Amino acid sequence: MRESRWQQFDFAIVACVFGLVVAGVAMIHSATCGSACTGLLPPSSYAVRQGLSAGAGFALLVVISVIDYRLYRPYAFHLYGFAVGLLILVLVIGRGGADNDYGSKRWIYLGVFDLQVSEVAKLAVLIMLARVLGDKPAGPLSFKRLASSLALVAVPVALVFVEPDLGTSLAFLTIWAAMVLVAGVRWRHALLLFASALAVSPLLWLGMKDYMRQRLTTFVGTIFDLEHAAFDDGYNILQARISIGSGGLFGRGYLEGIQGHYGFLRITQSDFIFSAAAEELGFIGAGVLFCLFVMLLFRVTRAADMSRDEFGRLLAFGVGAMILFAAVANLGANLTLLPVTGIPLPFISYGRTSLLTNLAALGIVQSVLLYRLKYRY
Repeated sequence: MRESRWQQFDFAIVACVFGLVVAGVAMIHSATCGSACTGLLPPSSYAVRQGLSAGAGFALLVVISVIDYRLYRPYAFHLYGFAVGLLILVLVIGRGGADNDYGSKRWIYLGVFDLQVSEVAKLAVLIMLARVLGDKPAGPLSFKRLASSLALVAVPVALVFVEPDLGTSLAFLTIWAAMVLVAGVRWRHALLLFASALAVSPLLWLGMKDYMRQRLTTFVGTIFDLEHAAFDDGYNILQARISIGSGGLFGRGYLEGIQGHYGFLRITQSDFIFSAAAEELGFIGAGVLFCLFVMLLFRVTRAADMSRDEFGRLLAFGVGAMILFAAVANLGANLTLLPVTGIPLPFISYGRTSLLTNLAALGIVQSVLLYRLKYRY
């Protein structure tokens, strides 16, 4: 690859992600080594697996960055079809987590690795949307193209909802909405879709599993009656708030957390890792993590703005929307501002498929930067 092209590589993106991943592996170790934890060695098995996946993910980022992103365009619908096929397959042979995740089927066992199909499908759907929305004539999207893009997204949304996984279903819809706004949509069409969504929302409520409704009602209940949350289903939400508050400005110190180490706060390696980090690293440490996310999203948005074609622009904005939604959903749940959806915090929460997918997505963003000079009007 020519030196001039490598000069377009955004090392700031890699630096931000590297900081988030290192912090994530460190916090996963702290969250899973238990009350007997006295140091970094030996690392917990969760931290080892996440670290190995991070190494593979950074290698994947580099490899994907040197592939011209426009090569994905002719195969967008092939990737989409493959993703839909995997989502159907996981409903047949898939399995849940260690606690069976409320009877869910989200993972396909591959021997040494459990593949969470919905994470991979997000990237495939994103590429498909960039193709469909990017092929439009100049001007706002036609209603026909808008409706067809929604119909294509509705298929994976429905399949993931059946797994069941409400959070990832919402992620698909958020990615679609963000890319539609970037592509250009008439306000009357947007209002029509919004009104339609409100009209069918009662059907969504009826289609939810009991635990999904319970999470929503628990969230509302803790807002109005937090003092009794410790005695009902809002226990972990209350413990998350206690963890964040007890960290103070500088935190208790790394490996010195009480809420997670002694079992008061649960699922600290994934859903509530930010609360555990805030307890140990304090407001300053949590603020640094937040700033890394802001800088990362700024650089991804910059890459989208620098793209010289609509396909690359939509790809980069779609990746930014995917990361932003996951970060907001997870941080909002930790801060008791949003209901718990089980969405992992990008690059920090334990989740190997999520980590690999997000790093691969950033590889596509880097490709948009590297190959933008090759594009000619």
